[in-house]
Amino acid sequence: MADFTKAYKITVLGNEGGYNPGVGEKETYRGIDRGANPKWDGWSIIDGIKKNNPNLSIWKMDVLLSQNIALQHNIEKFYKASYWDTINLDNVTDQQLANNLFDCAVNQGEGCARRFMQIACNYVIASQKSIIKPLIIDNQIGLATLFAFNSLPAAMLNAEINLERETSYRSDAGYTEWGKVWAKRLVNYT
Repeated sequence: MADFTKAYKITVLGNEGGYNPGVGEKETYRGIDRGANPKWDGWSIIDGIKKNNPNLSIWKMDVLLSQNIALQHNIEKFYKASYWDTINLDNVTDQQLANNLFDCAVNQGEGCARRFMQIACNYVIASQKSIIKPLIIDNQIGLATLFAFNSLPAAMLNAEINLERETSYRSDAGYTEWGKVWAKRLVNYT
C-alpha cells in the first residue's frame, strides 16, 4: 500500500514552500492558507513564534518554524487527514499514483483528485477494453473505484490523471501567472 510519508515529502516539503507572511494575499505556511484554514491548530504556534520574535526576516521566521517539532507534526497531521485520507490513498497499491493524486488534492483540491481518479479509470477501462465495469463519476472513492484503480495499468492511469490535471490548469483564470509552476507538478512522482 502507498506510504503517506513519501508523498508528503514530495508535495508538502518539496512543492509547497515555507512561510509567506501574506503580502498581497493571506498568510500561508507549507501551503496552509490562513484564509481558507483559520481554525487550523498550527496558527497558534506560528502566532506565538511571531510574538516572541518580532521583526524577523521571512527567511529567519521560516527557519524557526521549520525547527518547531510540534508545528511540523501538526502540519503532517493536517495534510494526512485533509488530503490523503479523503481520497483513501492508504488503499492505493501504486506509490507513484498515490503521490500524484496527493499532489493533485493539495494543489487542485481533493474533489478534483477524486474525480480525476475515476475519470482515469474509465478512460483506461475503455481503451483497454477491460472487463471491469466503468465507474460512475461520483467523487466517492469506495471499493469499486479502488478495485479498478489498483487493477489497471499504473502508467496509463498516471498519464490520464496528468492530462486531466493539465486541462484543469489551462482552464484556470490563474494559468497565465501560474501555468509554468503548475506544469512542474505534472511529473513522475517517484
